[in-house]
Amino acid sequence: MRLASQVCLAAVLLTGTAVMAQAIQPYQGPPRTGYDDTYQRHFGFYIRPDLGFGYLTSTGSGVTISGFSELAGIAIGGAIRENSILAVHIIGAAAQNPSMSSGGLSATANDTTVTLWGIGPQYTHYFMPSDLYLSTTLALTRLHSSNGNNSGDSDWGVGTRIAVGKEWWVSDHWGLGMAGHISFSSNQDPVAGGGSNRWTSWTFGATFSATYN
Repeated sequence: MRLASQVCLAAVLLTGTAVMAQAIQPYQGPPRTGYDDTYQRHFGFYIRPDLGFGYLTSTGSGVTISGFSELAGIAIGGAIRENSILAVHIIGAAAQNPSMSSGGLSATANDTTVTLWGIGPQYTHYFMPSDLYLSTTLALTRLHSSNGNNSGDSDWGVGTRIAVGKEWWVSDHWGLGMAGHISFSSNQDPVAGGGSNRWTSWTFGATFSATYN
């Protein structure tokens, strides 16, 4: 074991790659014939799709809609400097058959789906060598609801998502990770007669991701 560790350390030094010891053993791929100065570094092109689950709640005009939600998103961009990523982020949360409450009464909205989605710039900073990261997204958002053959959309609004996560390298440029996040959105919902109603939405959740960098 001592000899194997010395050989591995020598290979790392010769290629100029700084791979720090972690709780999960870092990926060790086959010997590389060329020098890759982006090996297991947050530098260059970046893409991170994620899927997860959480809780969505939206309140407007004395009515609260809430329920278990499915979460999905994708960020595409690149490093502005090592460990600092700027990307375009698409986010979404969908609650099926949520509960509706008003005036102390509540019921399940069957055959109903409420979706909150948005798009905007995301900034991510990685704290190395732990590979922990903090992401902040500022997005244009929209609330969509459908019930049977009926559907409706709110006006475009402003929202944000903040996430804290951790990744583990599984190849030269791919990492798997998980994160917890919180999202907020504020949207006007047009109402007949020229009035309007503001909906305030929150999403809390956990996601699993695959990152190429």
